[in-house]
This record gives sequence, structure tokens and C-alpha cells, in this order.
Amino acid sequence: MGLTRSLSNGATSLRAHQQRFDVISNNLANLNTIGYKSNRANFQEQFNQVINHGRNPDVAGAVGNGGINPLQFGLGVKMGSITQDMNQGNLQITNRPLDLAIQGSGFFAYQMNGEMLYSRAGNVSRDRDGFLIDTGTGAYLQGYNVENDANGNPIRDVNGVNQLTGTRANLLIPENIQSAPKQTQTITMTGNLNSGNAEGIEKKTSISIIDNVGGTHELKFTFTKTANPNEYDLIAELNGNSIPISAAQVLFNNDGTLNSPLSIDILASDLNVAIGNQVFDETTPKDISVVLADPNQLSNGITGYAAANSVTFIEQDGHKSGSLVDLSVDTRGQIWGAFTNGKSEKLGQVLLAKFTNDEGLIRKGGNFYSESPNSGNANIGTAGDIFPSSQIAGNSLEMSNVDMTEQFTDMISTQRAYEASARVITVSDQLLQETTILKR
Repeated sequence: MGLTRSLSNGATSLRAHQQRFDVISNNLANLNTIGYKSNRANFQEQFNQVINHGRNPDVAGAVGNGGINPLQFGLGVKMGSITQDMNQGNLQITNRPLDLAIQGSGFFAYQMNGEMLYSRAGNVSRDRDGFLIDTGTGAYLQGYNVENDANGNPIRDVNGVNQLTGTRANLLIPENIQSAPKQTQTITMTGNLNSGNAEGIEKKTSISIIDNVGGTHELKFTFTKTANPNEYDLIAELNGNSIPISAAQVLFNNDGTLNSPLSIDILASDLNVAIGNQVFDETTPKDISVVLADPNQLSNGITGYAAANSVTFIEQDGHKSGSLVDLSVDTRGQIWGAFTNGKSEKLGQVLLAKFTNDEGLIRKGGNFYSESPNSGNANIGTAGDIFPSSQIAGNSLEMSNVDMTEQFTDMISTQRAYEASARVITVSDQLLQETTILKR
């Protein structure tokens, strides 16, 4: 019986160390797998056969016997658990806009065939329909899309930035996406009108403005010196046609700073009349305000100093439509598109998922994990906002966290343990052989 027990112990050790070697070989096989997390095999002893449970001390008046420990034989070893090492892997710069990596904890959320999956791998591409997908499996990356109005146009906040839906969905950036035109609403002026100008001297300046559908029109201002000190008449034209403005005279203070008006308003309806077409939005309405000077910084606006005539338009906030030329992702996972009109617009935001117990996730293959009873439910949010300790790195991928030195060291110790267990079986066989020939 004792020899068969040693044979059994040796067999359990061979089996357990073969399983450990399976874990090591899988780690090494995935040395260059994006987002791979290494595993570690943990052993525990098998059941013990108790021959004698022992005895407590039997002492009376300093006379008697001490206690005896239990007598038990071990029955070998078995695989107790496989621990997943969820520590951060090194980041590799790829210079590909849709290669994403997570700095900190969390997982990218994907949806495939109705099932939610999670991964540290962010090698993402766009399919023919514009959806962002996992390159290897076609699983849909989850995030927030741009919120559109009934006409399909992006809804913008007070700063003109596209708003997001706040509802998890398959991230979509349509192939034909365009940056919508923006009608000019604010124009800024600067420069000088010489305080020594004689009556009748004119100074003209013009700027291209944008209508509601992206068309371009020329707005011209003409300043004419009047007979009154520090005063100019002002007329405006659009495409050569006269348009009414909110103030017909410009007056400077004696120190050369602007007295009035600090801004001039032009109604969108008057712009439409001037060109005979309803291309400026007069229902919202989107009227134009021409800023001549900031009340808190008069010297930065137009001035009436004894200097050369240099008054000019310097800036307008409208722009034409544009086509998408490039994508980028910031640390919060916000996807930005660069367009041919020189504008950058927010096109979506990548979501992250976090779990109470990352090591409890089930590996699904394809670099994916799924929830298990011991992982907890996914907590979905965004990097930097909901999860301030996590960031998303664009143009980067997270490499495997497998330590080759550690794996080779474990391989050596596993091999030696396997050899020792095999020797136990060999010697037990020899002892059994000796036993069987005792009768000869």
C-alpha cells in the first residue's frame, strides 16, 4: 500500500507540473499579444490520509504522558488556482490614430453578437459603415456618439462644441461626415484712423463672411472723416450693395480711444435683402456683431491716434463646410476630427469599464474578457471624468505584461520538479519489483 501511495503522489505531481508548464508556455506564446495579462499557476496539497488523530496530554500530579501529534500521509499535489496578473503592460507608440491604450485600470468595452466583452487591447479600425471595431474580431467599440437634431445636424453647446448623447452605443463616425458651415456672427476690428485726417478722407476695409450654408460674401466698411473733430461717417456694403447698420457715425475721445459705438449690429434680414437671397439665418436669428473695441481694453480696438490709417477687420467666427482628413483621441477618450476647413470637432468618446475584481474575469479568447460571478458587474464611465485615475493614450498600444525572465525561471523549476517526480515513480517501481521477487 505504501508503494502505491508513492506512485500516486508522483503521478499527481507530474500532472500538476504539466499543467503549470501549460500556463508558462501560454504566457510565452502570448509574449507579443496586445493587452495580454500573464497567468501564474498556484499549487495546493491533495487530501491527507489520517492514520492516527493524535492524543491530548494525560498528566495528573506531574505524572503521565504528553500529547501525541496526528499521524498522516499526504496524497500528492493538485492545481489550486490560476492567478491573473492584471498589472499595467508597457505602452508602445504606433503613430496610428485609432490605436488606443489605457493608462491605469479599466477595460475597453466591446459588443459582439449582443454580448458585452471587455479588453485591454485597443487596436481599433473603422469598418465600411464607419463603426469603430476591434480589428481582429469586428466587435463594436462602445462609447458616446454625437447628438443630432431632427435634421441630422450636430447639437452644439454654448461654446460651439458638439454635444454627446451620454448613452452607450456602438461608436460611429460616418465615412461622409462633414464639418457643417457656421454663419458669421462676430467680427473683430483693430487698427487706427489718423487724428490728422482732413474732412472727406476715406478709409475702406473688407472681410469675407460666411452665410448659413457656407457661402462667402464680402463685407466692406467705409470710414469718412466729417467736419467735426474725432468723428467719422460709416457706411457698410455687402457684395457691393448698401446695408443698414446700427450706428452711422464713429466718435473718438480726445485721447484717441474709441468713444462710441463699441460695437455695430447688422441684421441677418438686412443681409438677405442686400443679396436677394435667404442664405443668412434670420429666424434664430443669427445677426452679426462687429466689435470695434473691448470696453475693458479700448486701446486694442480701433483708435484715433496721430498715426497712419490702418483700420482693418482682423477676425470673423464663421467657417465653410469641410471634409474629414484626420482623427485623434485625447486622454479622456474624446475622438476629435480635423477637417479641411481648418476646424476640429468632437465626434465621440470612448467608454471604459471597471470591475471590483479584475482577476475574476473570464478569458474569452481574442483578447477579450467577460463578467463572471466573482468579478462583479461592469461600472461604465469615461476616463478623466468618471474614472480620474485612468487615461487613454492615442497612437499607442499596451503590450503584454509577461516577464520573460520570470517565465524562464519558472520553467526551470517546473522541469526540475517534474524530473524529481518522475524519479519517485521510477524508484517506486523498482521497490515494487523487489517486493514481487521476495518469494523467489
